[in-house]
Amino acid sequence: MTRRFCARVLRDRRAGVGLLFAAALPVIIGMAAFAVDLGAVQLDTRRLQGVADAAALAAASGDPTNAQTAVQAAIVAAGYPQSVAAQVTPGNYAQDESIAPSARFTPLTNGTGNAARVVLQSTSPTFFARIFGKTNVVISRQATAAQQRYAAFSIGSRLASLNGGILNSYLSALTGSNVSLSVMDYQSLVGADVDLFKFLPLLRTSAGLNALTFGDVLNSNVSTPQVLNAVASALSADGQPAAATAIKNLLNVSGGQSLTLSALIDAGPFATQSEGGTGLAKVNALAMATAVLQLASQQRQVALDLGATLPGLASTKVFLAVGQRQAQSPWITITAAGTPIIHTAQTRLFIQTQLAPTLLPGLSGLISINLPIFVQLAGAEGKLDNINCAGGTTPSVTLDARTDAVQAAIGDVNTAALNDFSTPIAPTPTKLVHSLLVDVIGSSNISTGAAEPWQQLTFGLPMIQAGQSQTISQTVPVSGLATSLIQQATLTPSLLGGLITLPLAPLLQSVGGALQIVSPVLDSLLMTVTGALGVGIGQADLRVTGMRCGAAVLVA
Repeated sequence: MTRRFCARVLRDRRAGVGLLFAAALPVIIGMAAFAVDLGAVQLDTRRLQGVADAAALAAASGDPTNAQTAVQAAIVAAGYPQSVAAQVTPGNYAQDESIAPSARFTPLTNGTGNAARVVLQSTSPTFFARIFGKTNVVISRQATAAQQRYAAFSIGSRLASLNGGILNSYLSALTGSNVSLSVMDYQSLVGADVDLFKFLPLLRTSAGLNALTFGDVLNSNVSTPQVLNAVASALSADGQPAAATAIKNLLNVSGGQSLTLSALIDAGPFATQSEGGTGLAKVNALAMATAVLQLASQQRQVALDLGATLPGLASTKVFLAVGQRQAQSPWITITAAGTPIIHTAQTRLFIQTQLAPTLLPGLSGLISINLPIFVQLAGAEGKLDNINCAGGTTPSVTLDARTDAVQAAIGDVNTAALNDFSTPIAPTPTKLVHSLLVDVIGSSNISTGAAEPWQQLTFGLPMIQAGQSQTISQTVPVSGLATSLIQQATLTPSLLGGLITLPLAPLLQSVGGALQIVSPVLDSLLMTVTGALGVGIGQADLRVTGMRCGAAVLVA
């Protein structure tokens, strides 16, 4: 009986589905829990990531000291259904491709950073998994945002000692033409600024370039007339007609030399753009015209004959040599980081002067004084230190800058070697006075030695908007360079071509007195000539032309 019953049950298939369903029910519930609950957790995780992104953007956009409050407000505004715990870390984000993305964010505690990292933690409720005692899943998301901060700054725009005659002579030597701008022309150029991001699209049109971005324009070969024409158009568009006319006067004498502006201008993060950025980067119109003509000129050394135009000097000749800028060291940059470091170019000056005979009472008909002065400026450099966009304070930009070594001497040099900056120049003692019976040998040397330490310059927003520059000076004063050289000069008389040497006090006093009289004139000449080159003796001029505290963006 029992055997027959069991056999009948085994042969009966009417309840097979129910048995299989009952056996598989736990597996089905588990799979449902895995599929439905996992999908819900993933959805909540994505929602939490959106909240984290919004919170990071809020934290980075405002005052770092109020970052926690901004994050809480962003969480509330997002309406996330579960409670959220937030951890906010202010810091600094370096937009440097040479640094691994994971290492670009540096936590800070002083509230001066440009970025914020937000970590959110919450829970996602489960549905089917509750059967197994799992009521929720802990989820965590993070986001990092950095505020877009840019500063544009330049080095070497010294134009305080404006002298139209010297500038005309210098620009004529650079171009091989006759430059004859008036004093009013130069004054209009000194008072005008060129907006680089208005100028670059105009240069694209002027040169007929197929370049798409600002970086492409800067890397293209263009001619000096095309550049100057675009400069004039940019000045006209900004309502500066007098400066535009002065630039146009240079068009006919500028020649057709080719140049690449990337050696002067670094567009930074705007290099990949084709528009925008106006008002951020400006440069003085005269400084730009001079720098363009310098860059395009094949003549790295020029000679200026100033004749007897300077008081107390019967003749004056100036030899100038401007070295190449260091690689990747432009003259103006737009950046958010400490790179690039911008430099002025190395510069050498040799001044040959002959003093007017009237400065030697009683001897004017017998002898004259020749005074050669050599000056070498190794250059100056600057870099971005910080952009302060913090709320509650005046926005500002801080630069680091320093000057480099200055060498000066009274002595003779080989003028043909001035433009060979790879070879040091050692001036030799010179004959200040030469006559049939007596010579006076003179020499003097000044050297400031090694490079200076970095000095900080802070530009507040009012100073930036006013276009004001700041100057750093060497810790070893070198002002009044010609005066200092003359004051410490060694004067030695030589009789009969060196056969007899003995002190001749009256003659030396006359020579020394004459040199002291002309030393202020020579110092003024040195300041004017170096100013025309955009550099200074023992000093560096820097200007922040614009800053931008833009919206925050997600990074890392």
